[in-house]
Amino acid sequence: MAETSTAAERSMGTDIISTLPNPLLCHILSFLPTIDAVGTSVLSRRWRHLWKDLQVFDFHDERIRDRERFVSFVESVLSRRSYPDIQKFSLRCYSLDDLNALKRWIRDVLGPCLQEMELNFYDYKTRNGIDAIFTCASLVSLSLVGHFYMNDIPAVHLPLLKNLELAAPGVPVDSKLISGCPALEDLYFIYSGRFNPKINLLSASLKRLRLIEALKRLRLIEARNFDYLEISEIQIDAPNLEFLRIYLEDSCVRTLAVSDFPNMNEASFDIYPKPEHVDWLPKLLQALSQTKKLGLGGFSTQCLVKAPNLHLPEFSCLSQLRICFSSFYSGVLMKLLCSCPMLQVLKIDNTVGQHSDFEPLRYSVLPEPSSWTQPASVPSCVMSHLNILEFRRYPDSLEEREFFAYILQNALVLKTITIYTNIGSYEEEKEHILNEISALPRGSSLCQVEEFSYRKWG
Repeated sequence: MAETSTAAERSMGTDIISTLPNPLLCHILSFLPTIDAVGTSVLSRRWRHLWKDLQVFDFHDERIRDRERFVSFVESVLSRRSYPDIQKFSLRCYSLDDLNALKRWIRDVLGPCLQEMELNFYDYKTRNGIDAIFTCASLVSLSLVGHFYMNDIPAVHLPLLKNLELAAPGVPVDSKLISGCPALEDLYFIYSGRFNPKINLLSASLKRLRLIEALKRLRLIEARNFDYLEISEIQIDAPNLEFLRIYLEDSCVRTLAVSDFPNMNEASFDIYPKPEHVDWLPKLLQALSQTKKLGLGGFSTQCLVKAPNLHLPEFSCLSQLRICFSSFYSGVLMKLLCSCPMLQVLKIDNTVGQHSDFEPLRYSVLPEPSSWTQPASVPSCVMSHLNILEFRRYPDSLEEREFFAYILQNALVLKTITIYTNIGSYEEEKEHILNEISALPRGSSLCQVEEFSYRKWG
């Protein structure tokens, strides 16, 4: 009978959602932009003041482009709240000239309940006066995106902070900041030699690190400030690191100092082949010798090609390798295979004239010629562990064909070879590539050859 009554009420248009308790309704509203959450006040008397109990606020000026109206809206909302117990505050602006307003908003939302804060400014004007954020002891996640210029952070006390995103090169990432975050696990840091002439990252708690250079196209810094930028040293002492990604192109890093990373699961980096970088890149590889997944961008591969008397560590735990080439160089690839006894998955990306996930369009091609040389012995991983081989943007040159013939003949447990040809390639060309590779002798009776048009892979 009760079920029949409920069905009847629904058919008559009864407002079921308004019968829910306030905490549940506020939880639902917390997933909406604040302008929409406040807008529910017109629905009925039941909803008139409900938004004032919200603990999550998301302000974005894309719906209110007039600066004065946007400032007025934010201040009106914050001043009319019932309790100062905000848990999450997000502010994203295309333009905000009123620095005093920003300071007031920060003062209003900081408190013992605040766990997440995001400040994102798209116009990248200089802003300071946000020092109080760095002593909000309840913060668990902090994201600063834009141009916050600070000569120094007076004090840092973020004992619970686990996630820190700094796409704001003007914020000094120094020992004071890192030591003030003893629980930090995830750091995403976009840096610039202009603001960060020396980078020291010493953290026993850090598990994930993304260290990305601020490129001109990101507009984080004016283009004229990128000339001849030099970073004297990058120091990474994080023994519990599990994930590492480094991108370095425009700046010149004189010295890299790294600890060993015995817990590393996945590492990828692309480092432009300047002489200084060629000198210290092997040291980085040595520190990553325990990683399970490794990605080398085309710039990094150039560094390895240019390195005199290249000596690679043994990657005893490596199961997956992704390597990018501007010009296929089998010598470096075979050295890597000889150093990876447990390798199961090999992904190769040819980037000649293409834009890859690692390097920009202005990527230059190595002038040195390369040719296939038959190895003196077969790498152990090829005979006993390699079961997946993928090649993105396969060019079908002589050296690649000879490499494939060698792998197919000696890979005794290989299951799949996948060729990703470029979108737009003629069907006759694709069929020729597939038939040519399929006709090669195979050491594994289980091996299958597949062909797909280029797609972004994982």
